[in-house]
Amino acid sequence: MITVASNVKITILNITMYTPLININKHRMLHIKIKQFLFTPSLLPSIITAALLYLMISLAFWQLDRAEYKSNLQTIIESKQNTDALDFNIVDKTDDKWLYQPVFIEGQFDPAFQLLYDNQVNNMIAGYSIFTPLKISSTQAILVNRGWLPTGKSRSILPDISITEQLRKVRLNGLLAPPPSKTLVLSSNANSYAQWPAILQYIDIAEIEQHLNIKLLPMTLIMNESGQTNFDILPIRINMRSEKHTAYAFQWFALSFTLFIIYIIVNTKRTEHS
Repeated sequence: MITVASNVKITILNITMYTPLININKHRMLHIKIKQFLFTPSLLPSIITAALLYLMISLAFWQLDRAEYKSNLQTIIESKQNTDALDFNIVDKTDDKWLYQPVFIEGQFDPAFQLLYDNQVNNMIAGYSIFTPLKISSTQAILVNRGWLPTGKSRSILPDISITEQLRKVRLNGLLAPPPSKTLVLSSNANSYAQWPAILQYIDIAEIEQHLNIKLLPMTLIMNESGQTNFDILPIRINMRSEKHTAYAFQWFALSFTLFIIYIIVNTKRTEHS
């Protein structure tokens, strides 16, 4: 009995001795003392700080992933532009690997349903990109980007985008490209189809084909020969280049580091030497 009591007493003493090293309560999670500095973080601010750090670091790595993707995309675009044009008929229209490939294609323009893609800027001048359906069969068409032109003095007066080749089949050279991606959409296209040409704030293939009564391919053709159009041909633009994504990643990492330093400083106090 004496031996058991002695062991129990020793155990209790050990627990009592180590308890002050990790003092957990509703106000402070722990106390860490390094020389004359005492780190005593509160529970709720620590949870909030950890959540913010996780969010900001995740955003930083996401920006790095986007930077790598945009860099690879730019390399693909530049390399494919120097290749020979292929017959559009041999291209798999559902495979993204054919995007940015130069092709030649035959079809007939449908001038009755032309589109003016609004708010397109060229050399600091606002204007439209012109999209015209090109029928490649009785049931299929592809939107052709025929180029850019300025808005003009009055937005109420639409520019002349008439087509002289509307009654005959044409052969076009261009680059296959995805539809322009939606950025900041300030208004919908709902009321834009009341008259033609329709002025659109964004290009939505599924939405457009409902008004054309013809199936549109999921890609577009950007004309790349000035002799085929009267409008300015703009180079393919990537919405945000890899350098900007890298800069944003650096900012998120810097904010994370700053938050961590502030958290350490706010929760650390200087103590007097005993």
